[in-house]
Amino acid sequence: MPITSMRETVTLQLLGTPVLRLADGSAVKLRQKAYALAAVLYLDFSNRARRSALAERTWESSTAEQAMTNLRQTLLHTRELEGRYGFDLFDADATEIELNRDVILDLREIGRIRTAEDAAELERLIALYRGELLAGVTGVGSEFDQWLALERTRIENQFSTQATEAALRIGGRGAHSALFRLAERLPYSDVVCRATIELFRSENNESGARAAFAAFRNRLRHGLGMEPATETSDLFEQESEATTPAQPRTADQRRPLADEDRARLSFVPRVVLLPPLQDFKQASVPKHLAPALVEDVTIGLSRLKSVSVIAPHTAWQLDPFTALDEVRAHQIDYAVESRIAPHFATDGLSLAIRLVRAAGREIVWADKFAFSALTAPERYWDFTNGVARALAESIETAELQRERTLRDANAYSHYLAGRQNLRTFDLPKIRRGRKSLRIARDIEPEQATIESALARSYVVEWVLRSGSDKALLDKAKLHAERAVSIDPNDGTAYRELGRVALFDRDLDQALVHMSTAAELAPNHADILADFADTLAHNSNHREAQEKISAAMRLNPIPPDEYLWTLGGINFFRGRFEEALANLSQMRNPEPAYRLMAAAAAMAGQMELARRYRLQALRLQPDFTTARWLSRVPQRDPSDVDLYIDALHKAGFK
Repeated sequence: MPITSMRETVTLQLLGTPVLRLADGSAVKLRQKAYALAAVLYLDFSNRARRSALAERTWESSTAEQAMTNLRQTLLHTRELEGRYGFDLFDADATEIELNRDVILDLREIGRIRTAEDAAELERLIALYRGELLAGVTGVGSEFDQWLALERTRIENQFSTQATEAALRIGGRGAHSALFRLAERLPYSDVVCRATIELFRSENNESGARAAFAAFRNRLRHGLGMEPATETSDLFEQESEATTPAQPRTADQRRPLADEDRARLSFVPRVVLLPPLQDFKQASVPKHLAPALVEDVTIGLSRLKSVSVIAPHTAWQLDPFTALDEVRAHQIDYAVESRIAPHFATDGLSLAIRLVRAAGREIVWADKFAFSALTAPERYWDFTNGVARALAESIETAELQRERTLRDANAYSHYLAGRQNLRTFDLPKIRRGRKSLRIARDIEPEQATIESALARSYVVEWVLRSGSDKALLDKAKLHAERAVSIDPNDGTAYRELGRVALFDRDLDQALVHMSTAAELAPNHADILADFADTLAHNSNHREAQEKISAAMRLNPIPPDEYLWTLGGINFFRGRFEEALANLSQMRNPEPAYRLMAAAAAMAGQMELARRYRLQALRLQPDFTTARWLSRVPQRDPSDVDLYIDALHKAGFK
């Protein structure tokens, strides 16, 4: 269906405020949806697509029939303008629509920037970037808006990278002029600033580099209230030190930090990875794959000290469509949104990711990748490094990159399936998860994360079976020790060693392991919560309170286990009313009925204590305080006496 008309060649500008210009430079105003159609056709369909696909994308809130009607009306309006002014933009038949390949399209032209040979050509191409894609186009639909935001960020990132690389390749006065023009269009781009610094330094012009950095920093401070990215500051400072004669550093040479600088340096951003939106029907990709991948990325990022990662339990209770409003209520600074959808140019799926600053809804980073079970390991690293590069310190980002290994796709799929089943406290699911993890280990025997997850499966089963089988703890310990031998920096492995030691009544070793786990993964909410529980069993209730509070800051919609731990801590600190309030918030309070009865009795609420005691005995009719005493690990005998007295006061025998 190629267009062969010899009519007037026109220019379609989709960057900045969209407009169609005739050969004489005069503008023709199209409908907003016509510009949207052109952008989608070029960016997602390689110029040609079925009518139904375009209608669905551009009129997403309409019925299929109404969307097709709206599409026809837009095409009719465009055809009238084509006839009046003598140009061809779209060619459409009964089933397909094609964007005229003879149209001079700024999106297509700007791609030539990577091969620019001289400064004049580079400046001409830079001038094509008049602003963000489809500036001012609104009201198409929420899904289109998400796509548009991702494309805007992707195009800007690609443009700035290719333009600066071309400028540095060309060099000379022309490169300086091109970078100046580029800075006019992207005044807050760290990429442009770094290229300008590099260009000055290639000419041994350190004063020019300093001036460029200072100007950029001032623009950021006054325009956005922000500082340059760590990578930019490091580039400037490292090279500045190299060109400055070495001098001994003394205390009076250092500038005291201003209050605002100190606050900025101590600020640790809080980020939540929202559950992915999934809009596909391909049986080859199980629905659990993307959520499990996002959870695994969350756990991976919890190793970072310069970023606080909100736990999956909270993230999974946020509505992805309204989450940006919700996260601000939880004092979360950034949200990572993701979407799995059909890739319209192929038969596969795509994973779109964007990192959004909650205040102002500014998109910090965005990208799109092919997605399948086979590419899941690669997407883990794309996800992790994208967030880390945007938010974490450069040293930690480099450490993450060094840890990157090529994982077997089949093994990783089984690992994610296993991890998904471990999210529940359901014994059949725990065992199904273990089966998947064993398959993953058979394929890839040297993965610490698989061994840690296997250890977790045995610890959870031991708990679910009320500690009736000591062999489960032995197996958990073997897997956790193997995980540590493979990766000594795996905090989750030390966590499982800590839990095994606690349940084995080795309180000292439990503290050692949990302390190591928390040091290796300081923002892993579940590790902090388990550390709090271990401290409570060691009768260090004050520090336990600090750890569970830290865990709940990372998991502001806490799971029942957190509330149970917090209730126990408050009980042993003599705050019986608070303990009762904590435990009453549990969605399923059944495991805590005994503690609730004890707290109610100590608070003088004897009728409530009686009610909880009856509910506890209904679930475990053979319970006695003597049997409990033989199993529970507790460092301070006075804590044991307090709990036993409270249980007796509540009516237990």
